[in-house]
Amino acid sequence: MKSLLQTKEWAGFRVSQGWQAHEIDGIFVLERELPFGKSFLYAPEVEWNTITKYENFYENTKKIAEKSHSIFFRLEILDEFDEKIIENLKKFGFIKAFEELQPEYRQVIDISKSEEEILAQMKEKGRYNIRVSMKHGCKSEIRNPKSEMDTFYSLFKETSGRDGFSIRPKSYFEKMFEILGDAVELLAVRFQGKIIAAEIVSYYQGTASYLYGASSSEFRNVMAPYLLHFEAIKRAKEKGCKFYDLLAVDPVTSDQLPDTSHKYAGIGRFKRQFGGKTVRIVGGYDLVFKPTWYRLFKFAERYRRK
Repeated sequence: MKSLLQTKEWAGFRVSQGWQAHEIDGIFVLERELPFGKSFLYAPEVEWNTITKYENFYENTKKIAEKSHSIFFRLEILDEFDEKIIENLKKFGFIKAFEELQPEYRQVIDISKSEEEILAQMKEKGRYNIRVSMKHGCKSEIRNPKSEMDTFYSLFKETSGRDGFSIRPKSYFEKMFEILGDAVELLAVRFQGKIIAAEIVSYYQGTASYLYGASSSEFRNVMAPYLLHFEAIKRAKEKGCKFYDLLAVDPVTSDQLPDTSHKYAGIGRFKRQFGGKTVRIVGGYDLVFKPTWYRLFKFAERYRRK
């Protein structure tokens, strides 16, 4: 899979959110300022074969790091987990990141098959709840993000309050649609004249990705989120996508069972109702330039996220 996060458009979007962007040997590296004149560098979702094309990528990145007084450089590898890649990273001095900025485990569905085959590979509960939503008369729609942003954001705030996660400001989503254009869409499900579930989906290089979702606490019995994802899959097929990436899920254990103690166990159970497979990527590795500052930053981040 290739990533929207390694495009000029995404880099421009992140610049609008206070980051700086550097293009180093064809790879977009973001820079975030920190207190005391420091910063860190971050290259999101890079394919390993892109890294191997450029012998001087690491050295060129270090030059940027020196100028920007960077504490560390986080390189995020999108390839499926591979010990050989990790061995190569360690040779260059990288260590495993203390946290992942993008999900290390994702639920990915092959949607190149027919709708009937996609439904057949779902869990029984997933298929059942899609039918429940249809029987209740729920309807899916592609919504204009400019006119419907207030509706989406109201649902998003309601969802965060119910499920206990922090959210970004509304301006973040407004700017996302403004800069990324047709690469993102707002999909919704309406019931009795009211939007009760919505999600933001991105499309890039044959993969549709579920970025953000929200649903109302009202009418939970009509199972709108199930229909929403099924309709998102159908929409992605219309756009020629081969994969639907549901993103973050809990890890699978050594015997291929979900890790029920993980913070993503709940959303993992929901996402796995749609079938597909749990994919582990190589994920984030840090090249540390200032060890003392790195330890302080790690402590501060863990404290902030409590």
